Amino acid sequence: MPVFERTETMRVLVIGGGVGGLAVAKGLLDKGHRVRVYEHGDRLRDGGAGVTIWSNGTAALSGLGLSLEGVGRELHSLRAMTAAGRMLWEADLDEVTERLGAPTVEIPRRELLNRMAEALPNGIFRFGRRCVGVREYADHVVADFEDGSSETGDVVVGADGQRSMVRRTVLGGEPARLTGWASWQGLTYSDLPIAHGYQTLNIAGRDGHCGLIPAGDGLLHWWFDMPWSEDHPELTVSDLRAAFAGWPDPVEELLASVTDEDLGFFPHIRHQIPKVWGGPRTTLIGDAAHAMPPAVAQAANQTMEDAWLLSSALSRVEGDPEPMLRDYEQQRRPRVAKVSRTAALTSAQRRTPLQRIGKFPGWIATRSQVISLRSGSNILRGLAYPSVRVGMA
Repeated sequence: MPVFERTETMRVLVIGGGVGGLAVAKGLLDKGHRVRVYEHGDRLRDGGAGVTIWSNGTAALSGLGLSLEGVGRELHSLRAMTAAGRMLWEADLDEVTERLGAPTVEIPRRELLNRMAEALPNGIFRFGRRCVGVREYADHVVADFEDGSSETGDVVVGADGQRSMVRRTVLGGEPARLTGWASWQGLTYSDLPIAHGYQTLNIAGRDGHCGLIPAGDGLLHWWFDMPWSEDHPELTVSDLRAAFAGWPDPVEELLASVTDEDLGFFPHIRHQIPKVWGGPRTTLIGDAAHAMPPAVAQAANQTMEDAWLLSSALSRVEGDPEPMLRDYEQQRRPRVAKVSRTAALTSAQRRTPLQRIGKFPGWIATRSQVISLRSGSNILRGLAYPSVRVGMA
């Protein structure tokens, strides 16, 4: 198979300044393209809680020339138990790291965005620019903004999330749908031992789920998942204390230490993943293409894989970019569709009577993590262009 090299510099307009937008900007700049990132907010986003970056995500970041050294917390194990305190399984993440060649890291979302932004040149961002439409022509594409301005480029990348204007303009179709579940989550400093360790703890009940992950420097990322619909109110910390009373340590102690001001609300959604993600000069990455429930904590990781592979695809453009855009989508869609299905199934199974779930030996849990991460990944399977593979198994 021949090795292709980029022979044409393109003007790329990235719509959205979140994880996907910053990641793809870094990748495309490194390929020599001229890139601008258009973000509707007036600064980089600093909200959200923690992000679990699995081996495929850290491998993708490495492939983009981004390192997480010195931030967040590298995780060594993943433990699951029932609300009654019964151990289900524990996966050895050190072994997962060894077998896949990249670690699992928990990091505050704001620190992730700051680390990514630090790798970009001054002047790349255009803040306060809300995209309201995209117009494609034979030899260029135009992004229109709410303030009446417009920008012309060779390619538009829609990294503008689940409510993507780029997706609506170019593809139409229905927005992402609610799944019937929601998360109440936060990122707080904690004296609890788990906040200073290296282990993820997942606790599953019949109608609820709790997770706790150390995020470094004494920060603890925690979340509580429960059924929810639009005709129900958002829960308070008091509601969570009642719903999760009697759960294993340290759930009640954690809930006693937080307030409603610490609580973020996150309804679960899922997109229908289109067969084609754009037009002749447009494509999508991240939630704009494939928003999914957080049950397997892969949304950000799949976004990073999108950014890495799209940057790789556009390193070999000669003239018309459409063949490379469609090639990128065809390579990513089967992998991300598999992950999305797993996330939806995992979320639905949280209502499964737990007495039907047996305890799994640690080696099975560890092997399952390796298989799951590899099967839903391009970078860990070496599915890329020959000139840009990064040595992952």
